[in-house]
Amino acid sequence: RWPMLIFLHGAGDGVWDVMNSQSLPRLLSRDQSTAFDPRKSWEFDFDGRHYANASFADELGFVVVMPQGWDATMRPGWSRPRLERVRALATRVASAYAVDPERISLAGQSAGGVGAWRFALEYPEFLSAVVPVCGALPGDSAKAAQRLKDLSIWVFHAADDSAMPVELGDGAVAAMNRAGRREPARYTRYRRAPPPPDPQYNDMIGHASYDLAFRDASLYAWLAAQHRRGAS
Repeated sequence: RWPMLIFLHGAGDGVWDVMNSQSLPRLLSRDQSTAFDPRKSWEFDFDGRHYANASFADELGFVVVMPQGWDATMRPGWSRPRLERVRALATRVASAYAVDPERISLAGQSAGGVGAWRFALEYPEFLSAVVPVCGALPGDSAKAAQRLKDLSIWVFHAADDSAMPVELGDGAVAAMNRAGRREPARYTRYRRAPPPPDPQYNDMIGHASYDLAFRDASLYAWLAAQHRRGAS
């Protein structure tokens, strides 16, 4: 049976052609060209490091669910009704394919990172792990930490994020790890990250930590090894 990964996009990429032009959706696409960037995203250079994996989609080893949370005419945000639909969609996909119910994880970036926290808080028993990338933990952090203390967590953020200050990631991880967890929440805190690839967001310095996180092979190995607590 396959592990499943649910991906929640950010506020600026809620339209299909934009959503599929960056981050994990683009890495999984056979057509790597976009309206704003003709380069292959499998080939990526940043901060002195070269990322290259042209067989990414073939080697990933997950059933991936990438819902579109809204379009250009809708107010952005992963609200509770939308997250309910995400869960319903993931449940349908899991039943239609050979998905391991003990290994269903969720990752989200930016506004999708906020959505990832919200989904985990609503349905902690549904997930084996949650990966908020450059997002913010909503609500009371101490209560959230208690509710999520049995869920595997890996947070990604960049110290130079100009859109979502890194203190949001710092605070969320600190709160999680004060809750008496069996395993500490993981935290990758990049020194710096690129802006989003779409030129209209070039001013969002450091925000695209997802361009680094979703190219990290160790993330998928870790996700595949996580199991839902108490799953039968």
